[in-house]
Amino acid sequence: EVQFGHAGAQARGDMETAAAKNKAMKEVGFYVPDSFDKLPETIAKVYKQLVEEGVVKETPEGETPQVPMDYTWAKKLGMVRKPANFISSIADDRG
Repeated sequence: EVQFGHAGAQARGDMETAAAKNKAMKEVGFYVPDSFDKLPETIAKVYKQLVEEGVVKETPEGETPQVPMDYTWAKKLGMVRKPANFISSIADDRG
């Protein structure tokens, strides 16, 4: 019996092992990397193949919009005033 690290899953028999599942997936056409370390390489290979076949069409990325400045940072730079801590309705109209 083999126990896997995710959610305490257990392999109860040869058909439930990772090797058996990988083999079955490969037999029906899945792209299965030989190890987790090979996953980025496998993804890149499949992506390149799909682009070459015309299944995936690459388009240039649009311009990244400018992110507004953080209020706290703008305040430190003196670009914005400190908000009022109170509001008074008293007015002096004498000029």
